[in-house]
Amino acid sequence: MGSLILIGRTLFGVTALLSATPRPAEAAGDDELHGWSGIKDRWRQAGVNIDIGDSEEFWTNPVGGSRSSANYIGATVVDVTLDLARLYHGGADREGQWGELEVSGVDIRGRPFSNVPLYAFNQTSTSEADPNLRLYELAYSYHPSGDAIEVRIGKLDLSRDFMVSDTAQDLLNGSFGWPMMPSNNLYDQGPASPLATPALRLRYDVSDDWTLLIAVGDDNPTGARTFNNPNDPWNQNQDPSGTRFNFGTGTLAMAEAQHSVSIGKLLGSYKAGVIVDSGTFPLQADASTQRRGNWLVYAILDQTLFRDPAVGRLHGFVRWQYTGLADRNEIVSALDAGLSLHRPFGRRHDLVAFGFGYAAPSRFLTTTEPSGRTEARQNEYHLELTYRAQLSSWLSLQPDLQGLIAPSGGVYVSGRRVRDALILGLHAGLSL
Repeated sequence: MGSLILIGRTLFGVTALLSATPRPAEAAGDDELHGWSGIKDRWRQAGVNIDIGDSEEFWTNPVGGSRSSANYIGATVVDVTLDLARLYHGGADREGQWGELEVSGVDIRGRPFSNVPLYAFNQTSTSEADPNLRLYELAYSYHPSGDAIEVRIGKLDLSRDFMVSDTAQDLLNGSFGWPMMPSNNLYDQGPASPLATPALRLRYDVSDDWTLLIAVGDDNPTGARTFNNPNDPWNQNQDPSGTRFNFGTGTLAMAEAQHSVSIGKLLGSYKAGVIVDSGTFPLQADASTQRRGNWLVYAILDQTLFRDPAVGRLHGFVRWQYTGLADRNEIVSALDAGLSLHRPFGRRHDLVAFGFGYAAPSRFLTTTEPSGRTEARQNEYHLELTYRAQLSSWLSLQPDLQGLIAPSGGVYVSGRRVRDALILGLHAGLSL
């Protein structure tokens, strides 16, 4: 109880301090870290771009789950992009003419806790993963200036392009990043951070308002031999270094149409897409039986709702997912929605956001009561309230409050039903 009070006071104090302390409006955009921006600019002019991102998080569930816990999660991503023509010839006039080569790695630390002790369908944090030092992406991209087509090939994280809600990215819960359905229904949680899969991705700008995305790749990023692995639920440790290029499981095809709109000068983005997988999947009612093929469809709405210099800029989003194959998928429909207010309290670079969502499990997914009777799982719900304070151009601090209702639709552990959870977190983000 004492730790709960301490954490609560810390989160409240940090939020109050950040909200009340005045600072120059340009402060977050003008500072440097020991001249790092200048160094990066000189390298970029020579054809080398380096980005370093780091997140440090502390999470606790003082109430709910199968037990209380305190958890640290850390992740550092280093990304190096080489402009081949500029690197060889020099000069800005040749930028992008030969394409770009990108390689990145990720170091993940800490201990994931959404499986145990929360027993949730979705992950508490987008940073949550099995601890490993691994290759992330290795890709070649070609997009000449003024060309409507961009090609990217290699070991790719397809979640960077598909099913993205820009507004949802303001929240920390895992489902607001890579959504609930692909995370639970595809091999290894799908081709999403920290995993990447051999793939080809095409982007075509049909017009100023319309864009088409198409990708084809392997559906099993780690090359895991089985879909279900009780000892490694996410299958990330089947390829802990990230250096396996698997081509032997099935084909994953993704397509998305994007439409940009302006309603009274308020910008919006509407997206619709489909994912098709040719691999084999175990049935929810009988894991020893498999069926070939899988699919899901989705739609995303991102819209600026209003802008006011005194209040801020309010954005809203809705993201919906569905599949008709209840026999082989854990989640058959899911929805996330939320609001994000930028520039609250007159702080130019801060934001406050609220989100909620649900996941509807397959009717074939059941749980066993202590009496031995089986019952169908119910919907799982999640809520989040967060405040991100941009302390400088390279450092942000984000206290976070989440609620988890009916973890995994109502499961029992050691004869007791897993309880609804209150989750408190603190996220520090660095971008260099």
